[in-house]
Amino acid sequence: MAEGAVVPLKSELNTSTMGFAEFIMTGIDNSKSKSEYAAGQYAPKVLRNLNTQRLKNQFSDVGLVVGNTIIRAHKSVLAASSAYFNAMFTCGLVEEQQELVEIHTVSENILSSLVDFIYTGNVDITQDNVQELFAAADMLELDEVVSSCISYLQEQLHFSNALGIYRFAEAHNRMDLLETALRFIEINFPQVVQEEEFLDLPKEQLVKFISSEKIHIDTEFQVFQATYNWITHDIPARLCYVFEIFSHIRLRLCSMARLDRVIYECSDGSLIVALTSIQKDLLNNKGCLVPLQAQPRLCAKKNILVIGGSKREHSTDGWVRPAESTYQIVNKYDTYNDTWSEVAPIKTGRILPGVALLDGKVYVIGGELESHIMSDGECYDPRDNEWTSSICNMLESRCEFGLCAFENHLYAFGGWVGEDIGGNIEVYDPVTNTWHHHDKLPEPRFSMGVASYEGLIYIVGGCTHDSRHRQDVMSYDPLTKEWSALAPMLTPRSQMGIAVLDGYMYVIGGTNKNQEVLTSVERYSFAENTWTTLASLNVGRSYPAVAAANGCLYVIGGDQPQEINFYRTQITVSTVERYDPNLYIWTEGTPLPTSRGEAAAIVAPF
Repeated sequence: MAEGAVVPLKSELNTSTMGFAEFIMTGIDNSKSKSEYAAGQYAPKVLRNLNTQRLKNQFSDVGLVVGNTIIRAHKSVLAASSAYFNAMFTCGLVEEQQELVEIHTVSENILSSLVDFIYTGNVDITQDNVQELFAAADMLELDEVVSSCISYLQEQLHFSNALGIYRFAEAHNRMDLLETALRFIEINFPQVVQEEEFLDLPKEQLVKFISSEKIHIDTEFQVFQATYNWITHDIPARLCYVFEIFSHIRLRLCSMARLDRVIYECSDGSLIVALTSIQKDLLNNKGCLVPLQAQPRLCAKKNILVIGGSKREHSTDGWVRPAESTYQIVNKYDTYNDTWSEVAPIKTGRILPGVALLDGKVYVIGGELESHIMSDGECYDPRDNEWTSSICNMLESRCEFGLCAFENHLYAFGGWVGEDIGGNIEVYDPVTNTWHHHDKLPEPRFSMGVASYEGLIYIVGGCTHDSRHRQDVMSYDPLTKEWSALAPMLTPRSQMGIAVLDGYMYVIGGTNKNQEVLTSVERYSFAENTWTTLASLNVGRSYPAVAAANGCLYVIGGDQPQEINFYRTQITVSTVERYDPNLYIWTEGTPLPTSRGEAAAIVAPF
């Protein structure tokens, strides 16, 4: 060793450790010793920093030109976010070398919103910008924005915009949005055709809708009236289509009296001639202009379901007290063929339940079974012919209460709640499967009639603490929670049937203050706020099941007083009566298979 050389330190350290002591780790499975740790906020932080740089014009290498505006950005960020920009900047196009790139067919505000989305993941969608935002995002292949726009439009579907959304989806070939809008239009066809959008439909789309088996209609005349309105909206341009278009309507199922009225009120001579020719073709059974054979549409509201209730008939052994049984059987009445059949039975029999139709499904809620007031419910899906009990219980048990569907929710009013009269209003949301308290009645009430019509819910008659047979009528706005007093009924009553048909609310039967079962029928004009007496029932009845279908009223079953050996009791009846408002008469229908009272009826589109 040379003089002055430094003596190396003696050490057992491996030189590969670079001078650090090596520690032997034991008991570790090498195959599992490697872990990947993710910093959840790291990627969003990078995106925020990139956006800050963009806003400060730092490192930006491209400007998107819209009109007189330049939106600065980074090519790498745009390319990573959008297949459109990726192709623009990586496939040898001229834009790859340009610092300023013109973007056509997109407005400044929309492009700015989409670039903001690329850097933040957030975008504001409104009624005013959704269509333009959708089209631009579709062009730029920003799928997340496209999906968000579709979801927004699906949530905003309404009678007034459904056809516009349908046509928009068709123009952009978005089948998901198209199918959702089409389903909405089919289910709400009578309301959709009242809107201005319907009158602006092209002929081809009109024919598509009026030819469909899936439109949910009360009567075929609704299809005729909608088509007639479409023609008269632009007679000079559309008169030539009259015979072609009306050939798609099942006029054989329409009331000739109503057709007479349309012809009488028509002001165009050429259209009168065409309609009169069609009418003569039908009356003479020629079939030259319109088909003579017609079956109701698949989803026409032609069937009435009778749900719940009980049977009370005198025993054959002569004992005067009637034998009673509660129904689980659900009878289905075909109003076109005047026949009865059955669908799947409800799981729990119940008397005086609430029944409503919501989104093509039948809900039966509450009621009473063996003196027990119920809060549960069941739902019937006609596609499976099955009842399910997955509905959340009401907050309060109720029977003899009011239930109706309104704006995709169920509203339950008052009722008998055990030992007292209920005054609460609760609402069911089928999406969350929850009930919540909504409001209160002006005073507790049960055994009343409840119906919804054009944005309001109507409460008719019934019993309160002060009066067992009310005469008053009220309307309720669920959105503002405001009550309005309306013209009272002509006859105070409770335990009656109620139905809405062609702008009128019908009140049928029930009992009066003398405990007499009524045959009287009256109807309320929503337009005029007046009541009119109509022809009486052939058979008086309380607690009848009442429904409106195929342009007529149907009164099914109910209770009737009977006295045997000085014992007065209520027995159930099986008779069915049908009222035609164009002929002003009641006629008999095929009776129920067995007598039934205190049941509910609902018109079903299946």
